[in-house]
Amino acid sequence: MPRRAPLGFDAAAHERHHWWRSLLLKLAVGSVVSWLAWRFAEIYGLLVSLMLWARLLADDLMALIQTAWQVLRGLAFRPVQGRFYQFKGQRIRVLDDELLPQRWLALDDLATALGAPIPAQSLRRRQPEGLSEEPDGLYVLDEVALAWLRDRRDDRAGRLAHWVEREVWYPARGRKASYEERRAPGPSQSAPSED
Repeated sequence: MPRRAPLGFDAAAHERHHWWRSLLLKLAVGSVVSWLAWRFAEIYGLLVSLMLWARLLADDLMALIQTAWQVLRGLAFRPVQGRFYQFKGQRIRVLDDELLPQRWLALDDLATALGAPIPAQSLRRRQPEGLSEEPDGLYVLDEVALAWLRDRRDDRAGRLAHWVEREVWYPARGRKASYEERRAPGPSQSAPSED
């Protein structure tokens, strides 16, 4: 059964129709007035025409410039969209896994943000599939990085672990996964009582 268009007022369609109608009216009025100004006052007609066209099309030209700026900015930031993260002014490269809802963090960037080296051998012993060699360096799975950072007794490591959980781990998995994996009480479960 074909789906019907909803009854009622469609604001977006009305706005598009209003914009085209307004632009056509501006072009028609501007053309007529410019033609009359050129016909009856040649040199002054040029000045009157320029002022008229500037007045008529200023809003539309500004909207066009703003839209072009947004499109160019989107094209410029497309290569790093969703992969640029920053902790305390330090850039951390993050890659999304193609198959699973998990992310990989650049080990060098994590070590620089922590201010201390992170031993790759220790991480490899902890979870062998938790490290991945990429063309631009060694990457560590977000869960492995979180576990290693939580084992450190350093204040900066705690803040970095909190940042990784909040900015990298949690958005990759979503709310439901975080309840299941961390065994926190879900929306339908009650919180454990404190004794």
